[in-house]
Amino acid sequence: MKFTTKLLALVLALAMCLSLGATAFAADAAPVPGGTIVIGAGGDPQSFNPDYRSDDNLWPIAQNMFNRLVKLANGDGVLLDLAESYEFNDAGDVLTFHLHDGVKWHDGEPLTSEDVKWTYDTMLAEQWAFASNISAIDTIECPDDLTVVMNLKAPDVTIIPKLAWYGTFILPKHLYEGQDAATCDAALTNPVGSGPFKFDSYESGVSVTLTKNEDYWGDEPVADKLIFAIYTDEDAGYQAFLNGEVDYCYSVPTANTDDLDNDPDYRVFQSIWQNRTYITFNFEDPDFSKKEVRQAMQLAVDRPGIFARVGGAGQMAEYYVSPLQTDFCDKQYKMPDRDVEAAMALLEQAGYTKGDDGFYLHTTMDVFESGNFGDIAQIVKANLAEAGIDMTINMMEMAAWQDKVQVNMDFSVTMLAGYQGPDVSGLVGRIQTGGATNIGGYSNARVDELFELSNCEPDTAKRAEYYSEIQSIMADEVPMILLIDNGGKYPIKNTLVGTPYDLPDKAASSEMTYAGFTE
Repeated sequence: MKFTTKLLALVLALAMCLSLGATAFAADAAPVPGGTIVIGAGGDPQSFNPDYRSDDNLWPIAQNMFNRLVKLANGDGVLLDLAESYEFNDAGDVLTFHLHDGVKWHDGEPLTSEDVKWTYDTMLAEQWAFASNISAIDTIECPDDLTVVMNLKAPDVTIIPKLAWYGTFILPKHLYEGQDAATCDAALTNPVGSGPFKFDSYESGVSVTLTKNEDYWGDEPVADKLIFAIYTDEDAGYQAFLNGEVDYCYSVPTANTDDLDNDPDYRVFQSIWQNRTYITFNFEDPDFSKKEVRQAMQLAVDRPGIFARVGGAGQMAEYYVSPLQTDFCDKQYKMPDRDVEAAMALLEQAGYTKGDDGFYLHTTMDVFESGNFGDIAQIVKANLAEAGIDMTINMMEMAAWQDKVQVNMDFSVTMLAGYQGPDVSGLVGRIQTGGATNIGGYSNARVDELFELSNCEPDTAKRAEYYSEIQSIMADEVPMILLIDNGGKYPIKNTLVGTPYDLPDKAASSEMTYAGFTE
């Protein structure tokens, strides 16, 4: 079948988010240029290199400082960014991007195709955090300053959504080349991007301040300044929002999810995301390399109870692919209901016997401090104890967790949440051999083969067949125990308009180019 841009458009149409609506207030008033928007942030960024490693605290800041070729909007749509257009050849193995003319870095240097090539070449060569997402790229050519030609190893219908997601911001070659990507000035003290706002200052534990880029190549930013105010305590951040100290709140505590639904001073957006919370394992661990132990844990965990207590605006996870992927989620592969007796039978089948303390085995779950993770971990601990598994919870800061778990694989069980879209191939990084977020080292040759077949297949029905088999393998081998399909309610003050929730057809998911106050 010929690979065409029309078929690619059908693939991109798979990127979706279930919007559950907003209050009746319509944010149709024009914002007044100028002013400062204070945005609640959950913690300090680890650095200002948005590609080097996974960093959720930098993510909203980066979307205002840097650009990608294409960007991901609220609702999971893919929008053009640095690229004003792109096209595939008929065979689908050459992807050409045409860049906007006149783009400059914040230091005044021109941004060219060489910056794009250097960013992706370096990401692949040094295996930065999300290198696996662009592993389809064989070589990159720059016939002129405004043209980027990606020669792919094979046709890949997933490459555009992957380029729109995490860790794909274009970096300034002239500041990074020959430097340590993690410790150079551009990463730590003097970050330079091409986005609508530029770096002004950073005070650890307090705030990151960005100012309007007066020479921005795109639509002129409305606000003069963005301040990302750091609140490591979610309740304190939400209270600051209610008090008027914060204008834009990314995180509402579960207990306060419904507080502002009927408040006429706010419009409230609600959505289910393709972001899923799950437990996963170190597949080199002698206990959790056994399929029966992973199956037993899945049976022992009380998913309905977890969701009822801490699920907030999301929904309980039931399937191995996000249900938002309606063409690909095969509902015959549904996670089993809780069955403690069956869990214990599996442990005994795997050769475990109860000790004098009443437990079959003892283990530790390493968890980083984020949102509801601590509460979930305690519920899981209690659930597993009923099935004869003693689990110690080791709560850590995210940077320490990354070193222990991601870098050194010094763990047995851990918990993670993350985006698995916009295309269904967002699952790839979680369970493909060598995937960027396959932190436990799960590997199945047939799963890898099915992913590769799907990535090259433009026909949705055929891709669905491949993903059905993947889900059957996941149901049997349990590479992860999915807990919650995360969602959120986002109260936006009526005096603040032009937010990413108001303009999902123009702004990236955390981009504040168009945001401003009505008075």
